[in-house]
Amino acid sequence: MVNTNMRTALLENRARRPGLAPGSMLRRLQSLCAALIAAALFAGALSAAEPTVVTVDLKSVVVERFMGIGVQWDPYEYLPSPEAWKTTLSRVDFMRPGLFRVMLNATSYLRGFDVAGNPQYVWSEGQSGMERLSSLFDILDYAQAKNIDVLIGEWSPSRGLNVGGGARAGAADPRWARVHADFAKYLMTVRKYSVIKYFNYMNEPNGDWMWPGGAVDYSAWAQGVRNLRKEFDAHGLSALQVAGPDNSGNWDWLDRCAQELRGEIGAWEMHWYAKDAEVLDGRIEKLLQEKREMLRKTAPQSASQPLFLGESGMIEGKVNGDQQPRVKEFVYGVLMADYIAQVARAGWETGTAWDMDDAMHVNQGGRVSPPAARTLKIWGFWNTQGTAMGHPEDEAIRPWFYTWSLMARLFPKGTRIVNAKSVYEEVKTVREWAKGTRIVGATNADVPGLRSMAGTRQEGSRTEMSFMVVNDGDAPKTVTLKAPGAGRRNLTTYRYFDRERPVDSNGFPVPVGKPAAADLGKGVGIELPSRGVVFLTTRSAR
Repeated sequence: MVNTNMRTALLENRARRPGLAPGSMLRRLQSLCAALIAAALFAGALSAAEPTVVTVDLKSVVVERFMGIGVQWDPYEYLPSPEAWKTTLSRVDFMRPGLFRVMLNATSYLRGFDVAGNPQYVWSEGQSGMERLSSLFDILDYAQAKNIDVLIGEWSPSRGLNVGGGARAGAADPRWARVHADFAKYLMTVRKYSVIKYFNYMNEPNGDWMWPGGAVDYSAWAQGVRNLRKEFDAHGLSALQVAGPDNSGNWDWLDRCAQELRGEIGAWEMHWYAKDAEVLDGRIEKLLQEKREMLRKTAPQSASQPLFLGESGMIEGKVNGDQQPRVKEFVYGVLMADYIAQVARAGWETGTAWDMDDAMHVNQGGRVSPPAARTLKIWGFWNTQGTAMGHPEDEAIRPWFYTWSLMARLFPKGTRIVNAKSVYEEVKTVREWAKGTRIVGATNADVPGLRSMAGTRQEGSRTEMSFMVVNDGDAPKTVTLKAPGAGRRNLTTYRYFDRERPVDSNGFPVPVGKPAAADLGKGVGIELPSRGVVFLTTRSAR
C-alpha cells in the first residue's frame, strides 16, 4: 500500500468511451490495474530513493541567543578522589556547557539564629564549618574560570529551621528570604563569583515531596518569592534574577506565575521529565511553543528574559525510588538529543541535564560507606563511586554523554537557533506510467521519526554553523541538508549510532574522517542507517 503520509499519488483515468464490448472492458480493467500497480511501485520507489530534505533558513531566527546546553552539578554527597576529580574536570572541559544548575540546603552554611533572631553563618567571624562548602566552592571556582553561567538555589526552605522558642520558619517567613540574600551577597561580593546569574527559591515547589506532610502551599511559596526579590534589591543584588517557578509538571504553575509574579520572576524556568511518546511524537516542541506564547501574552516583558528548562530527563524506566538505569543505554542519548532539538525549536533557550555524577545525591537508605546498590540516585554521565561500590566500569563515560557533550560544544552560549524544517523532496516531474494515468508528487512537512536543529554563531569575521539530525526509528533514512546562502564550507561530521560512535582514548567523541568541503546551498547527503544522531559543523574539532 502506498504510504499517503510519505507520498500522495493522484490517478487520473481517462473517461471510458461508451459502447465498449465485454472483452474490451476486461482489457480496460486489466490496463487500469496495471497502472495502479505501476503507480504504487513508482511511489514506493520514490519513497526509498528520493531523500528527505532538511532546509535551514539562516534568516529565520527561533532563538536569538541560546544559553548553551546546561548540566546539574551539585555539591557531592560522596566527594570524588583527587584522581576522579581531575578526570571529572577533563570531561567537563570537553563538554563546554553554558549553564550549571547548583542546588544545596541552607544547613550547609546556616547554623541557626541568635536570641535576637539574626541568622548565624559559617563564614562569620569565629565560626567554623566552612569545610561544608568546599564542594560548592570547587564547582563555582570552575564555573568562574570558564565563564559558565550559574543558577544556584535552595532545595527546600519549606522544611524550615529552628528560629528560637521551638518555632520553625516556613516558606513565607521573611527570614528565609534574608538568609538566601545574605548567602548570595557573600558568594557574589566576598567570593567574587560574578557568574551567578539566577536563584531558585525552592526546588519543584509544586511537588508534595518537597513539603512537610506533603501539603503543597502555593501561596506560601509565592510570598517567599516576593520576599526574596525585595531582599535581593535591598542587598544591592538587583541584577540577580529569581528563576522560577521551577515546577516539575503541573504546567498551570507557569500560567499562574505569569499572571501573579511577573514583577518578581526574572528568568522563566521549569523541569520536564518526559515520557518516550512525548519526545517521539513531538509533544515537547508543541507544548513548549504554547507555553512560550502564553508567557509573551500574559507577561510581555518575558520576551527579553531567559526561558529554559532547569532539569531535563526521561522518566520511563525509573526504578528504586530515583534511579534511571537507561542512562547506561545507547537509546537514551538519541532521546535526549531529540528532546533538546524540540526545546530549541520551540523557542526555549536551553535544557539542563539531570545530572552530572551519581555520587552527588543519596537515593535510599541514608548515607552509608561505601554506597550500596540503591544508595545513590542513578542519572549521571558517570559514577565516581563506581570503584568503591565494586563496579569500576561505572566510572566510565556513559553513552548519552556523547550527544549531550556534542550539543554543548557545537551549539555554545550565544548561538542563534535558526529554523530547520524536514520535508520529503518534491517530485518535480509528472510521469505517465500507463495510458490515461498521471502520478503527481506532494510534500509533507511532518516527517515521522526525524528531527533537526540548526544554529549559527558569529566568531570574529566568520559565521560558524552547526546542524543536528536525529533519526528516532530503526528504519534507515536518507537526508539532504540544505542551507541556502551558506555557500561552500568545510564540514566536520560526528555520528552516534549503536554500532558507530567513535571515541578517543578518553572516551570523548571524535569526528568521522577529516573535514570535507561541501556546498550547503546545493545540499549535503546524510545517511542514517538506523536510530541515531548525526552532527555536521563548520566549527573546529578542537
